[in-house]
Amino acid sequence: MLQRHPLLLAEWLAARNLLGRAKAHAAIVLAVGLSGLGALAVILFTFAARFAAIFNGLLDYRVLTVAAIAIYAAFAVGGRRQRSEIRYTQFWLAAAPVRQYSRTLAILVVTLLPLAGQFVAMCVVFAAMGVVGDVEATVVGRTILWVGVATVVGAAVGWWSARRSRADVMEGSRYVGAVSPRTETIPSAAALSGWPLAQVRAWGRPENLRILVLIPALFAVQAGSSALHGLSVIAIWVLGGYLGGLLTAVSQTARAASNWLRSTPISFAQFAWALTRKALLYQVVWTAIAAALLIGLGAPWQSALYMSTLWLTIVVLSCCIFVADSYRSRPPHVRIALSFATLAVVEARAHGWSIPLAALLAAWHLRAGAKT
Repeated sequence: MLQRHPLLLAEWLAARNLLGRAKAHAAIVLAVGLSGLGALAVILFTFAARFAAIFNGLLDYRVLTVAAIAIYAAFAVGGRRQRSEIRYTQFWLAAAPVRQYSRTLAILVVTLLPLAGQFVAMCVVFAAMGVVGDVEATVVGRTILWVGVATVVGAAVGWWSARRSRADVMEGSRYVGAVSPRTETIPSAAALSGWPLAQVRAWGRPENLRILVLIPALFAVQAGSSALHGLSVIAIWVLGGYLGGLLTAVSQTARAASNWLRSTPISFAQFAWALTRKALLYQVVWTAIAAALLIGLGAPWQSALYMSTLWLTIVVLSCCIFVADSYRSRPPHVRIALSFATLAVVEARAHGWSIPLAALLAAWHLRAGAKT
């Protein structure tokens, strides 16, 4: 079959080459894999008593569960299809006489295969949670069924929505402010601080926000609530989406800035501070506003303060890992996963101790970046 589809054959050869390079570092790959499995086992046994309540909550609020998973699948599939189509126009086989059917099949496989892998991994994790937490098999099966339905529906919507032309997709955002003219000629890295904010504004087009924020927000407003209560809930959703998007923008802009400035003698301290200072300031300000809204909705001020502090701790740790690994040209996913697995275990054992531990981990990652 692969002989009749050159693009799929090329992807298969690239995957085999990647596996071949991984075999040369088998010890490192094995150590990382065993560390991940060990961290997962610790998390499973730590939170085993809460798994029954988690499954019941997912089934009780199945509408929100299905909506969240479908939205994720739609955005993942749509974005990956667009990137695949652009990639194949610049592929080394772009001039080859490949049939349209073969090209579409290659895009379909490359687009859906990562999502299918994530779904299988989630099913394995749910099964492990059911075994460790002594949850009934029917409850776990119903949860997996709803997750599968949401994944299929979201993938179909994402594939269909990505059919528009690349000119529409790549259109310059109408919501990014114009660059103010400068008369200075001295090189400065201060402009880096505005990159994450500009990226979030570029993402914040109405056609993106209407699905990502408003539908879950409207489902979260209970019947009989006042208009002020409903608006406050929607404001919390909007702020949460903005803060999460800003954190994701720091990761993406850090990689882009690292690639762009790799040949320059910029120091790590200058790179990290210029890239994150405005993003961190906005995180602090909008987190304080979100905490005030939670208190206005009736949440205890101690809980609101704790949640705000925990979120800011997560933001600082994530930003430190993003800028340190981007500066060193390393992927941050393993360090992110191990760091947050450690924080989850510590928080489950001792309430509140994850905050100072996160500060220590952030300092350690910054030191590693500064030593590069």
